[in-house]
Amino acid sequence: MNKQLVITALGAFSLGFGGGYIVFFEPSPVPATQPAPSSDAQLVTHPPQLAALPESPQTAVKKQQPPPATDTPEVAPEQPQGAANSTSDIDTLRRELAAAKQTIATYKHILDAPSDMEAELKERFTNQERDEAWAYEVETKVSDFVYSQGLAYKIKLDTAQCKQTVCRLQFSAQEDVELDPRDDWHNIQNTLMEQPWWQQFHRTNSRSSEAGLNLWVERLPPSS
Repeated sequence: MNKQLVITALGAFSLGFGGGYIVFFEPSPVPATQPAPSSDAQLVTHPPQLAALPESPQTAVKKQQPPPATDTPEVAPEQPQGAANSTSDIDTLRRELAAAKQTIATYKHILDAPSDMEAELKERFTNQERDEAWAYEVETKVSDFVYSQGLAYKIKLDTAQCKQTVCRLQFSAQEDVELDPRDDWHNIQNTLMEQPWWQQFHRTNSRSSEAGLNLWVERLPPSS
């Protein structure tokens, strides 16, 4: 019986010692809240650089395209060649028109200025005495001319003065009547010069304008 007790005691001792050893030397578990770093976590936090893959043609084309400019200065569109030519033609026409107006003004000044004949006849008229019979006859015929030719509705006789050999005649248009200096007054003058009594004048100086028709006429002296 003592032998069995000894064996039982030894078995219990061995079992207790072995269990204590296991408990004592078993590694303590790692807390769940702080997992140990692993190779997988390192891959997530610091992914390794992968080797460059060969680029596809589409990717290469995209990289060759320059980035869109953000501050590109605006450039004025070029003027079409046709518009430039039109502007040049207009400027040329304006210069030609200005030159033509200047030429017309110059000629008008020359025409308005008294000619040598007009100045001479005016001087003679001023220095002459009046031949009453002859002067009255001519003045009356000029006045009758306006009515006999049916011109009273568009022209009027402003002046009809005669001296010894020189007469001054002035016609103007009636109110609200416009007469062209080159056509209307020219035709009236031609009609006047066709009158039989007009043939006595050997010199005639005329000047027509928008204001009317001015005439200086001279006959030969009565003694000649």
